[in-house]
Amino acid sequence: MNFICELIPSTFLTPLRRELAKELSNLGMKQLDIGQILGVSQPVVSSYLSSSSISTAPILDKPAFEVLISRLLKLIIDQKSSDIDLMKEICRECQYFRISGPLCEIHRRESSIDFPPDCSICFPSDKTRQMIDEKLAITKELYQAAQHLIDSGELFGQLIPEIGCQFVSIVENACGEAKTVDIAGFPGRIIKVKGKGQIISYPEFGQGSTLSQILKYFYDNGSQYRSLISIRRTEHILKTVSKTKEVVLTVEADKNWVHTLRGFSSKEVQEIEIIADEGGHGLEPLIYIFGENPNDIAEFLLSKF
Repeated sequence: MNFICELIPSTFLTPLRRELAKELSNLGMKQLDIGQILGVSQPVVSSYLSSSSISTAPILDKPAFEVLISRLLKLIIDQKSSDIDLMKEICRECQYFRISGPLCEIHRRESSIDFPPDCSICFPSDKTRQMIDEKLAITKELYQAAQHLIDSGELFGQLIPEIGCQFVSIVENACGEAKTVDIAGFPGRIIKVKGKGQIISYPEFGQGSTLSQILKYFYDNGSQYRSLISIRRTEHILKTVSKTKEVVLTVEADKNWVHTLRGFSSKEVQEIEIIADEGGHGLEPLIYIFGENPNDIAEFLLSKF
């Protein structure tokens, strides 16, 4: 029986201290000062910075972890946060990472226990339970909708892009506003194996950066849709999905989504249901389909193909 708490020191806290030590050292801070901030000795900091002690912790590959490092680094540099404030920030993120996030995925993979998709062992205090409930509901709904598509076999397989399918969903009114960290997606995307879809990992928050950027922009500008999927673009697929939905065509949007999104007025955002990107040099043509929820998208696709 392996508790997730046993994994936290090696899979979360040590990589966190190591990455912060490297970033602070690159800024010219002395090892002794770094150690005082991180709560470790100078020799430990020295080992963190040693090329012979390069970390291969799974958490390092998680986008949400990179965001946390950047946020903590800013708090430290600005010197506006006490040690207690930093600890609160780290502990709060650790809780989030345990709830259908990076630490949850690592625990599922490294434990001998077959956890259900809606496992709730790691629920924190009652104060944050409602928010966690909402996040759990989103990841469960996203997983079930993706599995529903995958169960169709080659029908869905024909829609998966070469780069894989991104499928994301946003928490409704999370903390009063939509944030990137409140959008769940599939780490590694949904890939195609022998003509059929395959989920590599359970949904996490802080995934699907391109789709999260698009979905957040639409959400902030009054769109009714809370979920988004990317599928392969061919003339046949585009013609099939565009018969009943409002489509906007873009050219090489993936090169600069910020510029592309700013070109949409609030009125257009509230009407657009599909974005069809032509792609370009090194960019695969894709179709982005919005839906009120993940199941809405799954049912739409399965009804059209």
